[in-house]
Amino acid sequence: MRSFIITFVLISIYGQSMGQAKKPLPPTTKDSTYQANIKKSNLYGVYIPRDTEDALEKLMELTTEQARLPMIKISEDTIARKLHFGLGRWMEYNWNFEEGSRFSHHLRQKGLTYPEDMTRFMLIVFHRHVSKKPLKEDDLVKTILEERKKKVAKQTSDMPVIKEETIQHKKP
Repeated sequence: MRSFIITFVLISIYGQSMGQAKKPLPPTTKDSTYQANIKKSNLYGVYIPRDTEDALEKLMELTTEQARLPMIKISEDTIARKLHFGLGRWMEYNWNFEEGSRFSHHLRQKGLTYPEDMTRFMLIVFHRHVSKKPLKEDDLVKTILEERKKKVAKQTSDMPVIKEETIQHKKP
């Protein structure tokens, strides 16, 4: 009985933690809100960029040169980590990466389906733009997708096997 209770508690905790993990969004969705959002240039009073170039222009307008100057001295991976909960969250929320927008749809068409991956992509591309480096968007998308694949594989490999059964089929 004691082992049953322990198993039940572990399964409950595991189930809750997995339920909170963000699941990948489908590459395209038939959700009516999503379909409506991807056609709008403004959502909730905020301008939504058409594509990466438009987003970079908007980010340049929203930031001062004084704020951008220190970015040049820091690596793009560090910038992506440090700005994730500031500028990154602003983009994710205001450009509606979660529920869909014309910009998130543009990023989905590149292969990025997780909002965190869209945010990371934009922070790195913004850093490259400010640093006057080639954007290399396709290579960056490939790198982010490979990182995501490794992360998902690690998460699934770390999952404990709760019970294993072998079913033998009877021959007719």
